[in-house]
Amino acid sequence: MFLGKLPPKAHRNTLLFSSFLTGPIPDPPAKRAWEWNPKILEHGWGMYANDVCGDCTCASKAHIIMAATANVGEMVVPSEGEITALYSRLSGYDPNTHANDTGLAMTDVYDDWLKNPISGLKLLGWVQIDQSDRTHFEQCVNLFGACDTGVQLPQSAVDQFSSGAAWDIVENDGGILGGHCVPYLGYGSEGQSCITWGRRQPCGIPWFQKYCDEGYGLIFEGWFDTAGKAPSGFDRDALWNALQALKSA
Repeated sequence: MFLGKLPPKAHRNTLLFSSFLTGPIPDPPAKRAWEWNPKILEHGWGMYANDVCGDCTCASKAHIIMAATANVGEMVVPSEGEITALYSRLSGYDPNTHANDTGLAMTDVYDDWLKNPISGLKLLGWVQIDQSDRTHFEQCVNLFGACDTGVQLPQSAVDQFSSGAAWDIVENDGGILGGHCVPYLGYGSEGQSCITWGRRQPCGIPWFQKYCDEGYGLIFEGWFDTAGKAPSGFDRDALWNALQALKSA
């Protein structure tokens, strides 16, 4: 089990979720569970080499693509080779010698995805949420099918994962091991769940609020333009216009 998320990195193409709210953000649905799609359950999530290198920032994109496309129509499953090649190209990682396993900033992966489709799907843009705002997080999952998040992972989280327990705060967390990128695909009154190291990981809300240091909604072909009408209070047209402006910049 490897990590690999570098510290949050500002990027000129990052749009702010709050900029597209026309008023108080409406309450999201009480529950979302994009990860429970039967197509995904039958196929499995896949490790995407995050058991041999720190490519979590790239592996999370494969999991987001799987979930989004499964819930829209035919599921697209990026190959492990494609994801490893993406990580190698951006970081210099050598899969043969494991040299240059440096990890990546999440926004650097987004920037590359703008120019280079993953499994034929092009990223149109991304919006950054206020990860400390619970409603922002839930509406991000609701609107975009996922919240791609960065967390500072403590030793206790690795221990809990290994024992099949949810990520929850403990008195002595063993210290921070490093940054980790995980997509959250669902939430409910008891907490939420992310995908990491090839499986679904439940996570308590207090844990998320303590250890999450960045979160983003991704807008890519095959999801945003077919996901249905956005909830009242979210200026979808303004977001779309901003994305077009980025494309022509």
